[in-house]
Amino acid sequence: MMEREERLQKRQRADAPSRQQQVAATAARKQRGERGPLIQRIRRYFHDVRVELKKVSWPTADQMKNFTTVTLITSITLTLVVFGLDFGLKELVLIALGGISG
Repeated sequence: MMEREERLQKRQRADAPSRQQQVAATAARKQRGERGPLIQRIRRYFHDVRVELKKVSWPTADQMKNFTTVTLITSITLTLVVFGLDFGLKELVLIALGGISG
């Protein structure tokens, strides 16, 4: 058992410099302004997007229904408020301009 752990540690130590070398090589390439082939960059981009989307905490169906309901009610309410203000202010301006009825 101890031998196995020692072998794993040796293997990890052996892999560590190669990872560090890869990171260093990538950093050096970025400093020189080299970007790599377009296809490789596109693949890397979509891979990174996929990895990040796996980290997202997605809402449940019930939460989405609640969020949608709140959004619709808020939108309708604000639309009615803006319409009321527009209509009321228009009437005030018309009265102030001399009683012109529209």
